[in-house]
Amino acid sequence: MDLDLIKSLKPIGDGTFDKEPFEEYKKRAAPLLPNFPECALKNWIYRHYADIDNYSFLGFEKMHFKEELWSKDDIYNYIKSFYPDLIDSLGYQIYARHDKSWLQKYMLKHKTWNAPIIVYQNTSHPDIGKPYHL
Repeated sequence: MDLDLIKSLKPIGDGTFDKEPFEEYKKRAAPLLPNFPECALKNWIYRHYADIDNYSFLGFEKMHFKEELWSKDDIYNYIKSFYPDLIDSLGYQIYARHDKSWLQKYMLKHKTWNAPIIVYQNTSHPDIGKPYHL
């Protein structure tokens, strides 16, 4: 894990109302992760910076991405997370919570995510979902 890279990826003002706009962030961060498509940079690293330490052991600088279309059955059957029932419990986050976020509202309206999900093909890490991790 490259701690300098992780620190360099932090959006300026992260966690405040003055977080730098993505377009400015992209100018700084995209050269550090040349294999990252803009969508992954924006919707994972920029938007969820506080959580990227959970995945830094995967080596962001070595990652490659490809776009695939999966059936909903394959998504449900093969994509897992840190905890076996975590994905099943996401229904509560979308349907039952009364304090809905912009993402929940989007998903309820459009019946899908606002951006492609990122799935990691896991063949060697026992602590994350197998065979694919969300």
